[in-house]
Amino acid sequence: MTENWQEQAKKMVEQGKQAAAGFVSGGEMVIDADPEKGFFRVKLRNVNPAEAVSQITTGFCWLLTNSAAMLNLQVKQYIENQGEKNNG
Repeated sequence: MTENWQEQAKKMVEQGKQAAAGFVSGGEMVIDADPEKGFFRVKLRNVNPAEAVSQITTGFCWLLTNSAAMLNLQVKQYIENQGEKNNG
């Protein structure tokens, strides 16, 4: 079953790359994590074009929110540019 899941994940990545072609031409993602504490944060750097950073960040928040819902986790998030808490 693990191999099947890995193959499905690879296919989803390839489909995502095709769908996002031309949106971003490169950059870095730095992940800082402490699994024992349940902590992680992500920083995007050198994204080209820089204007895409906001959309990418919003997309990752959406993805994390929906992934958490699959695990029956309640999501509370703070989006700084909106200046208010958003409960998902």
